[in-house]
Amino acid sequence: MPPRDAHIVITDSGLGGLSICALLEQGLRAGALSRGVRLTYVNAWPFEDRGYNDLADEAARARVFDAALARMAQMQPDRILIACNTLSILYPLTAFSRQPSVPVAGIVDAGVDLFVERLARDTDSSIVLLGTKTTIESGVHKARLEQRGIGPRRIAAVSCHGLAGAIERDVDGPRAAELIGECAARAVAAAPRGTTLLLGLCCTHYGYVAVRLADAAARLTSRRVEWLNPNHGLAARLLADAGFAGDNAEDHAAATPPREPPLGTVSVELVSKVTLSEAARAGIARLVEPISPATAGALLSYAHVPDLF
Repeated sequence: MPPRDAHIVITDSGLGGLSICALLEQGLRAGALSRGVRLTYVNAWPFEDRGYNDLADEAARARVFDAALARMAQMQPDRILIACNTLSILYPLTAFSRQPSVPVAGIVDAGVDLFVERLARDTDSSIVLLGTKTTIESGVHKARLEQRGIGPRRIAAVSCHGLAGAIERDVDGPRAAELIGECAARAVAAAPRGTTLLLGLCCTHYGYVAVRLADAAARLTSRRVEWLNPNHGLAARLLADAGFAGDNAEDHAAATPPREPPLGTVSVELVSKVTLSEAARAGIARLVEPISPATAGALLSYAHVPDLF
């Protein structure tokens, strides 16, 4: 009897983490799997008319996410990947986190590692952390950078409230363009002194517009501007620990085709509590399709489950 497929649940409060799902599917597909892998993307956006950052406080946000996690656990995954900074910060506040029934990993550590490495390599650089209201107000990224030896005078943080939603609704639309410009202007105004200005992307959605954010900031300063996207790092961490699929992590690291035909296949499905508009699906699918056609296809044919959690 063939082994049971491995099952990974990836979740975000929206479609930003779908870029991580795409990277996982691409990496797993390139390896020699001894069994199949199911990737289930759970859009944990909670309500049709508002998201986590619109709820009253952290306790309310944690209660809603706790219900979503309980539903994900019922899917019997081998692990849950929180591909969202907001939800990764809320996770320790949930009841689920105190006795998880499945291993759970978040994106914050991947971001902090990336930011520390780059700041240590260029000691005359400074960083502006860009994220949602919940992420920036938590101060988690800044605190962890300081714990890792980065001086507080090299770090600033700016909330780009509304940008993630605008990207999701219409990544090429006028509202997204307006908010990209506003976020870039606030980043430049808040930036600590230094030769290189680093934009630390603390929201998975921002990876879709990273080049546009950096270009907008570069037009407002004479400094060199670079963007840092943790999404690749989180995907790489799971791929390096792909023993759950009987995989050879070295094949992923080298990004080389498998030496033998794969024994297992990779599938992707997407479920959402809220309705995803045709414009949102088409826009994000266009961005992930070059990496993972299967992920783009899952988005275009998603399952709408209003009572998901």
